[in-house]
Amino acid sequence: MSSRVTGNTGEWAMLGQNAPMDLPTQLSPIPGADGLFLWHPRHAGAWGYANCLWIVSEGTAALIDTPYDGPTTRAMLAAAEATFGSPRVAIIATTHSNGDHSWGSYLLPGADVIATHASQAHPGMEPTPQDMQALLSRTSPDEPLGWYMRRHFGSFDFASARMTHPTITFSERYDFAVGNIEVELHEVGPAHHAGDLIARIGDVVCAGDVFFSEHHPCHWTGPLQKVVQACERILDLNPRIIIPGHGRCTGPQELSAHIEYLRTAQREIRDRFEAELSAAEAMDDITQRNLFPGLGSPERFISLIAVEYRHLRGDATEPDLVKITEHTAQWAFNQHVYLNRNTGNGITPLSH
Repeated sequence: MSSRVTGNTGEWAMLGQNAPMDLPTQLSPIPGADGLFLWHPRHAGAWGYANCLWIVSEGTAALIDTPYDGPTTRAMLAAAEATFGSPRVAIIATTHSNGDHSWGSYLLPGADVIATHASQAHPGMEPTPQDMQALLSRTSPDEPLGWYMRRHFGSFDFASARMTHPTITFSERYDFAVGNIEVELHEVGPAHHAGDLIARIGDVVCAGDVFFSEHHPCHWTGPLQKVVQACERILDLNPRIIIPGHGRCTGPQELSAHIEYLRTAQREIRDRFEAELSAAEAMDDITQRNLFPGLGSPERFISLIAVEYRHLRGDATEPDLVKITEHTAQWAFNQHVYLNRNTGNGITPLSH
């Protein structure tokens, strides 16, 4: 297959690229929610730049997720100090074990780290910081994976990142208080990952990576029906504000629209599986139909195809995250090459 763009190219110009370390110097208060403050990097829709929620009350704080590496986490801690001082961070709740939500936790050594039992039970799914460093330094920038890794992850210092094991694990539900603020953790995985949780604080819900806004999501475990059910669980909590794992804060209407996106993706992928198209052929076919205009990072859709194909085949083995990333990189690289070859036809090239 040609794996090239046809038709409207605006979406493909949104193929993400390595973002500079342009990080906020203060946290943003959540409107109408006393004690809640958001770390929202400007590139929060891009790979690696996740939202982190601070909960602060009576001189104590908790965090929902931490950033990807040491420098980014230190920037968040500095922004927090500039916003409300230095309360004692007692708890970190990790929505899932992907590094961009957890590898900065070691910089808060006094905090209890809470995760689901399932998240702790699947450590082999996750590339280590050393693996990520090797993917950056030992791959060729002229080959798809090396090009893609540098483009999306080159801003991060994985030598400064560390995996932190949870000190508290749970199944189904876990509640705790931060001063006078009550926090509910609800297990919703497997969905995006093996052990997803969401956090409810009043009428605010932290969704983790079961919900991406503004960009195509990537999912590793699935199937997509489980992601749909996790999103529906969020709506059942009647939230006013929903904080996605990546992207801007939204509300129930936007999450409902995302559920429709997921259902459309399910249907389109199943149709191509039943037509015996390969994952790459399915990606080309769906891409050319331009079903999801306006969303960034379109290459991530191949992760949705990969996860659905695994389940449709009855494959019960754990997903290979690096292999899925290789397929994602190959598709994105093909678009990059095609766009640059066609600059004379009014198509804007991507920059290196």
